[in-house]
Amino acid sequence: MSKKILLADDSPVIQTLSKKIFQGQGYSIKGVKSGTQVLKEIESEDYDIVILDIILPGIDGMALAKKIRELKDEKKANIPIVAISGNYKNYVKEDFDAVGINDYLIKPLDYDALVNAVKKYT
Repeated sequence: MSKKILLADDSPVIQTLSKKIFQGQGYSIKGVKSGTQVLKEIESEDYDIVILDIILPGIDGMALAKKIRELKDEKKANIPIVAISGNYKNYVKEDFDAVGINDYLIKPLDYDALVNAVKKYT
């Protein structure tokens, strides 16, 4: 069975590219465009990893990562989270660690690095 990725990014370009790349690698991937959709998806489905943009409509990725870590279902609360952001200069590694983000990549995305991060955590 293929590993399931939840991709949260409001960029149609990143959604389309990511889907092509990860489906080509044999992953199942679902894209959502807002923080609220992420929480709904995680509560209703099991995913192996979340790729999370830090800047999202509704709720930002940092607050969202914290909410995921606070979920009652332990398996869902411990899902690996890889953050992606063009705004990384506003954060230091400790900020990501504090909210439970496992790894982060800067935009423009290096898809080889993103695929490697997903493979590392799944």
